[in-house]
Amino acid sequence: MVDALRRAHRIVTADGIVVDLHPSASPAVVEIGDCLTGSVAVVDGQRRHAAADAAIATVVREGLFAIERRTEFAFHTHADTIDELRDYIEENWRDARVDEATVGRTRAAARELPGERPRAREQVILTVMRPRTLPA
Repeated sequence: MVDALRRAHRIVTADGIVVDLHPSASPAVVEIGDCLTGSVAVVDGQRRHAAADAAIATVVREGLFAIERRTEFAFHTHADTIDELRDYIEENWRDARVDEATVGRTRAAARELPGERPRAREQVILTVMRPRTLPA
């Protein structure tokens, strides 16, 4: 990612911005209503997301970009059933899965919380960077 940010620095105009959006290193969780039922297992997600943070820190330290704004927020993926949520995560998230224990707890919680839908919650980091002019 450092190489991509270095290339972005070469092509973004002085009045332009670069926006990075990626999940934080915190694991995503499965919830229904106010009940936390488990987490989403990701093979190397924490490492990849921490590497994105490190790449941003590198280009800022090199003087290529200045961080204009950094915001962390919760991003929710909703589904009608835990099976639908599990299938969506396994098909669309890189190397992620919802284990059977979490599926079971979510089904049990759904019986106790009629009308509530399961969701995955992940913390996402949005970073807005402005290119800096390097001395000649």
